[in-house]
Amino acid sequence: MKILFGMVGHESSTFASDIGDFKRWAPNGWLEGDEIFAVYRNTPDYPGGMIKAAEEYGVELIPAIALPLNAGPKLTKEAVEHAVGELVKVAKERKGEYTGICLALHGAGCAENTDDLEAYTLEKVRQVVGPDMPITVSLDLHGNITPEMVELSNGLFGCKQYPHIDQADAGYLAMKTLVRVLRREVAPQTALVQLPLMVDSLIGNTFNEPMKSFTDYVADYAAKHDLIDAAFFHGYNFTDVPCVGASVVVVAEKGAKEAAEEIARHIWGKRDQLKGECPMPDVAVDCALDALKKPGTGYVVIVEVSDNPGSGAPGNGTHLLREILSRNLARTIFGFISDPEVALLAHKAGVGGVVSGLLGGKIDKISGDTIELHNARVCALSDGNATYVSPMMEGLPVCYGKTARLRVGNVEIIVTEFPGGGTVDDRPFLITGADVAQYDIVCLKGLNHFRAFFQPRAKAIVATDPPGSATCNLDFYNYQRVRRPIYPIDLDTTFPV
Repeated sequence: MKILFGMVGHESSTFASDIGDFKRWAPNGWLEGDEIFAVYRNTPDYPGGMIKAAEEYGVELIPAIALPLNAGPKLTKEAVEHAVGELVKVAKERKGEYTGICLALHGAGCAENTDDLEAYTLEKVRQVVGPDMPITVSLDLHGNITPEMVELSNGLFGCKQYPHIDQADAGYLAMKTLVRVLRREVAPQTALVQLPLMVDSLIGNTFNEPMKSFTDYVADYAAKHDLIDAAFFHGYNFTDVPCVGASVVVVAEKGAKEAAEEIARHIWGKRDQLKGECPMPDVAVDCALDALKKPGTGYVVIVEVSDNPGSGAPGNGTHLLREILSRNLARTIFGFISDPEVALLAHKAGVGGVVSGLLGGKIDKISGDTIELHNARVCALSDGNATYVSPMMEGLPVCYGKTARLRVGNVEIIVTEFPGGGTVDDRPFLITGADVAQYDIVCLKGLNHFRAFFQPRAKAIVATDPPGSATCNLDFYNYQRVRRPIYPIDLDTTFPV
C-alpha cells in the first residue's frame, strides 16, 4: 500500500496591507521528495505525525511537497496556482502508484481567486484522482471550516491545543484513519456544524480557563461516545470572507451529525465566556513593572498581539516599542520587529557601528508610525538561521533573514529581515547573543504560541492590544462579507441547531 502525502496551506489576513506573493508566503520555498522525510521525521509538526503513523502501520509514503503553514496577507492568484500546481503535478506523475492521499492543510487560506484555499486545493487534486479515492486532511485549530472541505475529503482532523503542541497528533490521526479506510477497517462519516460565533483569539489558550474547559469537554465527549475524532475549531477572525467563524467537526462511524450538534449546543450555551479585552501599551507596561516588584524571580513578557505575524500581521508595528523607548527602561529587550531596510543597514554598519534612519511603521500604518533612530548601536549580527526549541516546532529550521540587535538608550531591539511566524521561543534573541534570562522585561509580537516556551519560564505575562491588523478587538474591523448575524458583533444572534 502506498499513500501520497504533503503539506500546503496558509492563514490569510485580508486586513493586512502587504502582498501575499509566493516570496511572502514561503521565503525559503518548499521541500520535496526525500527532503520531507529528512526534515519532518520525529518532529511535532503535521508531517511528522503522518510519517510516524505510516511507519507504524507499514505503509509506504510518496512525498509530494511540504510548504510550511505560515500566516500572512491574502495570497495572489499566481502564488496559489504555483504552489497548488506543484502538488497536483506530483499527484499526476505518480498516479496509479498510490491508493490514498493524506494532506496537511490549514483551514483559513484565501486568495485573489478563492475564499477557500483548502477546498480549492482539494478540488484540484480531485480533478486528478477522481471522487472515489480516499483523502484525509489535518487542519489547524484556527481553520474556518466549510461544507466544501467536508464534501471533498474523507475526514478532517484538527489539532486541539493552542499553542499547537499537538500538530503531530492531528497528522498521525489523519494518516492512521486513512490506512484503516484503505484496509476496510472503518468507514467514517464527517459532520460539520458552523456556529455563528467568533472566538476571541487572545483567550484561546487551551491550557488556561475558560478555553481549557471547552477543550476538555470535547475530548471527554469524544472518548465517551467512541468517536474517531471531534474538534472545536476556533476559526480565524482576521479575514473578511463568508466562512469566518467557529465550528465543530466530528469524524465517526455513526452518529457524527448528532454528536457535532450536541457539542455545538454546549459551546453556544457558554459563548459569553469566549470574549475578552486587553489594555493599551502604557497600561501593559505599568502592569509589567508592578509584576517585577512582586516576590519571585524571572523576567516579565509583554506581548503585542495586534501585530502578530503568526496571525498574518506584518510584524512591523511600533506601538509597544515606542512606549518602551519613551520610558528608556533598563534591562529591556524587544524581540522582534521586522524591518528589512534597517536590518540591512545594520549589517552594512557592522558590529560596533551605528545606524540612523526610520524603523517600523512602513507596511501597516494602523500599527504605528515610524520611529526615528539616531545612532543606534549595533550590538550583534546574525544570518537569521536557527532551529526551533519550542515544544510546538522543536527541531524544525527557521530563518528570520538578516538579523541585528541594536541598542537605543537602555533598550535593546532585535530587527529582522523576515517576519516569520513571530516569536515562539528564544531563538530570535539567542542568534544575536542575547540570553532573555538576563533581562527584566522581554517584549515580543505574538498571541498564544509563544506561551509554549515562555510561560514556564516567565515570572508573568502581560498582553497589549493596540490598533493593528491582527487586533482581537472585532469592533476595529470593517467586515463586509462575513455572514451575519454573528456573535459577539451581533449580541442578539440566535443559533437554532
